[in-house]
Amino acid sequence: MTDEEIKESIAPCGLCCETCFAHVDGDIRTLSLKLKEKLGNFHLNAKRFETLLENPIFSKYPDFKEMLDYFAAENCRGCRNEQCKLFRNCGIRKCHQEKQIDFCYQCDRFPCEKTNFDPGLHKAWVIINEKIRTIGIEPYCQGARTRCRYP
Repeated sequence: MTDEEIKESIAPCGLCCETCFAHVDGDIRTLSLKLKEKLGNFHLNAKRFETLLENPIFSKYPDFKEMLDYFAAENCRGCRNEQCKLFRNCGIRKCHQEKQIDFCYQCDRFPCEKTNFDPGLHKAWVIINEKIRTIGIEPYCQGARTRCRYP
């Protein structure tokens, strides 16, 4: 992989943009669009199936459809191409642009409190960047592109 391909995949924080549910070309969005297409007008039949199959799970179809619509509608092009559409208060993009570094682990102040992350995400951010520092960005990127984003 080239440096540019890696930077297209991995945000400055170390998260893999391509595996995010909001990424325009990500699997979650692509599969959500495909599932919407395959389901077609299933919402018109969900109530009927609730009665016909005697299964109350179909009463929850409107909630499922709303979530599926949300996943299919997101269209982020990645943190290096635009401000994050999900975490608007992210402090990393601005910081990495000011310091002109590619990834947080390269900063002499890493780890810091500029991220604006909640404690869980902050902890994951530190772990991710320590891993990148240890194994290198290319092996990390190859693994991040294929592993589940939300374990």
